[in-house]
Amino acid sequence: MMGKAAEQISDVPCGNTAALVGIDQFLIKTGTISSSETCHNFKQMRYSVSPVVRVAVKPKNQADLPKLVDGMKRLAKSDPLVVCTSDEASGEHIIAGSGELHMEICLKDLEEDHAQIEIIKSDPVVTYKETVSSLSSQVCLSKSANKHNRLYVTAEPMSEELNMAIENKDIAPRQEPKGRAKILVD
Repeated sequence: MMGKAAEQISDVPCGNTAALVGIDQFLIKTGTISSSETCHNFKQMRYSVSPVVRVAVKPKNQADLPKLVDGMKRLAKSDPLVVCTSDEASGEHIIAGSGELHMEICLKDLEEDHAQIEIIKSDPVVTYKETVSSLSSQVCLSKSANKHNRLYVTAEPMSEELNMAIENKDIAPRQEPKGRAKILVD
């Protein structure tokens, strides 16, 4: 919230913009607030970009780690395109954004506004992803080392149903393998 001054008001007429303090405890990124019983929720915006550029961050002074984690939570609330994650296994704190310029701005905001500490940033990493758009025209053959087994493989696009199951986390890499196999077969 940036403005000339903060004033308390009892209501906001239509067409005006107001900032609410304390609402971030209840809403994470987006939501609809209304006093009307018949109000319909605004649909959550779908962005055509996804956070593909990832940067690992850590505080210059290890004692400032709680400030960094709190600052990352604030950054995630303030920018709908940023994804902030903490990996307990490796201890890395990762910020993902939609591009290098976007990441630069986010890291500057994190350092100067949200966490207010000095941070050490890794080089930006872009995850390499590719897709299959149609059924492959050739069959690929692979033989085992002892030449007794052969695999014949063709590539085809995943179904929309499978895409939705992966997006909804019904199918996940850390899922129990037998359960995941049963879902995929069904």
